[in-house]
Amino acid sequence: MNGAKLTFAVFLLRLASALICGLAIGAERQWRVRTAGLRTHSLVAVGAALFVMFAPLASEPDQYAHLAGQVISGVGFLGAGVLMRTGLTIHGLNTAGTIWCSAAVGVLAGTGAHAAACAGTVAVLMINTLLRPLSDWLTRHGHAPVSEHETEYLLQVVCRNRQESAVRTLVIQLITASPPLVMHQIESVVEQGDRTTVIKARLSTAERADAQVEQVASRLSLERDVTGVSWQAASKAE
Repeated sequence: MNGAKLTFAVFLLRLASALICGLAIGAERQWRVRTAGLRTHSLVAVGAALFVMFAPLASEPDQYAHLAGQVISGVGFLGAGVLMRTGLTIHGLNTAGTIWCSAAVGVLAGTGAHAAACAGTVAVLMINTLLRPLSDWLTRHGHAPVSEHETEYLLQVVCRNRQESAVRTLVIQLITASPPLVMHQIESVVEQGDRTTVIKARLSTAERADAQVEQVASRLSLERDVTGVSWQAASKAE
């Protein structure tokens, strides 16, 4: 198998196949409003294809195989290092995918497959630039699958203005710590002519989770600067 060389035409065909398949999978995920979407899946598919194809392109595949394995292991830790979580949002997935592809391009260049490395670079640039408008469109028009018993909740917390930031952070933390609850929106509204702020959080669950919402509300009511907590549910099946 090591003696079988991969022509550049076949390399491009396989690279395009990986890109198209990753694009299709990512488009479906983004349409359903998942964290990893169009560009992330495309980058992972392209990077994986580049890593797999380096062996038949390398002049001495046996010599480089163990080095490539070490690169793959190391880049995994590097990619994990760029992932950040802010509240319920994860940032850095596309950056991690780009790092994965950059490592594959570097392996190809290091083994002497310069044309393949350039082709991989072009593919990554296309994903990160040309696919951005399509990715943004899917984000705007996509929709999450609705369960027959999915329930929406509106949680309202009234607190003193000066403690709005701390209470808002606590709301996010409590909801994050309750796995059945998914927060879709949070906003703070200052009451006219008052010294209080109303924090409104819109949540949803696959099944009714009144007990979990009540636990969050009860915990918030213990805060000294919280003057009122209320919640209401509305089943989407109604």
